[in-house]
Amino acid sequence: MTAHRREAKYLVVGERARVVAAELDRRLSAHRHRGAGANQLPAAHHYTTTIYFDTAGRALYHAAVAGRDGHLKLRAKEYYDLHPGLHETATDPRHLVRYQPVIWLELKHRAGEHTGKRRLGIPKHDLPAFFTEGQITNDMIRLQEPAYGREAQEVLAAVAALCVNLGEPLRADCLVNYRRAAWQDAAGDLRVTIDTGLALYTPPADLWQRDWALVRQTLGVAIAVEPRRVLEVKSLGEPPAWLAELIGDPPVAFSKFEAASRAVHDGDRA
Repeated sequence: MTAHRREAKYLVVGERARVVAAELDRRLSAHRHRGAGANQLPAAHHYTTTIYFDTAGRALYHAAVAGRDGHLKLRAKEYYDLHPGLHETATDPRHLVRYQPVIWLELKHRAGEHTGKRRLGIPKHDLPAFFTEGQITNDMIRLQEPAYGREAQEVLAAVAALCVNLGEPLRADCLVNYRRAAWQDAAGDLRVTIDTGLALYTPPADLWQRDWALVRQTLGVAIAVEPRRVLEVKSLGEPPAWLAELIGDPPVAFSKFEAASRAVHDGDRA
């Protein structure tokens, strides 16, 4: 699902989101990472912390707001699972959290209603040298799919080209944290996600020095919180009619990056 795909977003209130989730449970399979290092404990709450990059002049933000065809977003994602059921036995808050110390660097582009992304897994401890020196370590190579050589080089070349075109360095600009539920069809042609508790943050000063997950409770006070759920439909073709009927509303032009950037820089707390 990282290929060229259609993408539509909806903002739904809690009760409506629960109705949609129940029907998705009936029609599609719940989806979660099951590869190497996957968390096998049941009933986990799945969270994502996304770091968005931009220049001091907010070049990527302004390109996104202007709706320029082919505009790019550069972000890094960290995933973690929270296990509320372990509260009674945990002697350290870290025992409630499961995560892999990997940051997934993603370059995402949009053309009309279609999007695509390429990504590269980077061990957290290798991230500073990667950004400052472009250093690729053996641990980074082991994280990638078999096609690492070609695909990783494409990602690195695209990031380098972006930096050259921008003419000024990129930096961590804003953070977004949310809990995600996901569903996918058997063929992998349709994926639906519902993000709850979207919270927007200024990057903490120790962002790259942390040796633990970017857990919501350690990110400081949220600048803004989106009270509605963010529902996203990603499909390789036309989404099924039953899904459009289930959601009911037309898609909206909502961007986590744009919302977080406005909150951090413009004081937009709506």
